[in-house]
Amino acid sequence: MLKRLAYWVLNLPPVWITFQYFVGANQWKSAMYPSVFHSKGKLLDFGCSMGNNTGDFLDFDYLGVDMDSAMIEAAKNRWASHKNVRFECGDITAMKNIEGQFDHVLFACTGHHLTDEQIPSIMESLISALRPDGEIHFFDPLRQPGKDSWITRKILENDQGKFMRTREEYERMFAPYKVTEKKVFASPDNFIKLQDMLYMRIQKH
Repeated sequence: MLKRLAYWVLNLPPVWITFQYFVGANQWKSAMYPSVFHSKGKLLDFGCSMGNNTGDFLDFDYLGVDMDSAMIEAAKNRWASHKNVRFECGDITAMKNIEGQFDHVLFACTGHHLTDEQIPSIMESLISALRPDGEIHFFDPLRQPGKDSWITRKILENDQGKFMRTREEYERMFAPYKVTEKKVFASPDNFIKLQDMLYMRIQKH
């Protein structure tokens, strides 16, 4: 009962935002995510949650997509004054009106919420949403046995996403795609040591 209550409280938008800032996660992501983009244009933010990183892409034509209606409503309210920013609640694999529309897809910190079986169909939908030569920017926290500290392992165990993977697992998963860049971003260590983050640049064939 207490664990369920703590989970509910932590997922309240103001509480979650405050926690993310306290441990340095939002600041880290705000520096990291835009750093891999080499051009502007139309951006699809897949798994955008409540728009935590929308502010880093206000110079893009931005669409955030998530299946959680409460998070999407929070995002719409938060960014309502920006006319180039839109949010939509729905299943990305069922959205046919987005095909060939985007220069970039941000697929960030959503992979570990998805099963191995879900990811291929989602990837095909995201690739189809890209214009020719468009790019998917994939970020996800890593499970690193033998390297992660005990507190990092605790974060892994209690994360909402239950499908934490190693770099090797992601490399095998994305082997069928055109991966043009791979790197690991070291996480901050502000009070709590977070997981390191894997980045992969995936181009449309």
